[in-house]
Amino acid sequence: MTTLPIRHADPVERSGVVIVCDGSEAPDWVVQWCRQSGRWLRRQHLPEAAPGDFPASAQRIETIAETAADAARQGVAVLAVVSEPGTAARSGPRRVVAAVQSLPDDAPVLAAAATAAQHMGAELVVAHGVPTSFGARSVGLDAALDRARSLLHRAEADVLDAVPGLTVEQRLLRVHPHEMVGEGLDADLLVVGASRTSPPGPLGLVACSALHHAPCSVLLTPRAPLPRHGS
Repeated sequence: MTTLPIRHADPVERSGVVIVCDGSEAPDWVVQWCRQSGRWLRRQHLPEAAPGDFPASAQRIETIAETAADAARQGVAVLAVVSEPGTAARSGPRRVVAAVQSLPDDAPVLAAAATAAQHMGAELVVAHGVPTSFGARSVGLDAALDRARSLLHRAEADVLDAVPGLTVEQRLLRVHPHEMVGEGLDADLLVVGASRTSPPGPLGLVACSALHHAPCSVLLTPRAPLPRHGS
């Protein structure tokens, strides 16, 4: 079982959350999450788009991606708040989706998604994608699906161990990981892994796809550092 890094209030906690938005206030659940976990909270407004051939939306995404990559090196999460005019609120119970690729790598993603769902009063969907490149008779398909189911079972168990009573749903999708965070996503919040705290690097394909295509706010959570050789 993976121990989720869900922390209680700690006056010396250094990590925080950066809200990237177009003038929106910090959501109440973020304020509560930061207050109870000892995180600091900072709001960063997106700059006006520069004139030129580069679309304004693409410039905003590039700014968020750079902010998230820089923040990940410090172990800081970034919440990109959707505030596009005309964005319709989804119906039904509030829902948080955690896009999980592997454990324990994505334990920070699960932890952030679980606490977000707890503070939002939302259900949590733990999602994992198995690529459609596996044909109907592909060798290794059954093993890949078995690994995916095992991953989802483990993720649900870890979440419920950390946050008992939370409503958790497993979702196994036959898509590439970056395809499950697109326009068809039915969620109020998507939580994905950002860059690793070490070594530093840009956002991965899943995180970039989420920023470009997700119809909801996206919480980019730093992933654990790569283990050192010989450790």
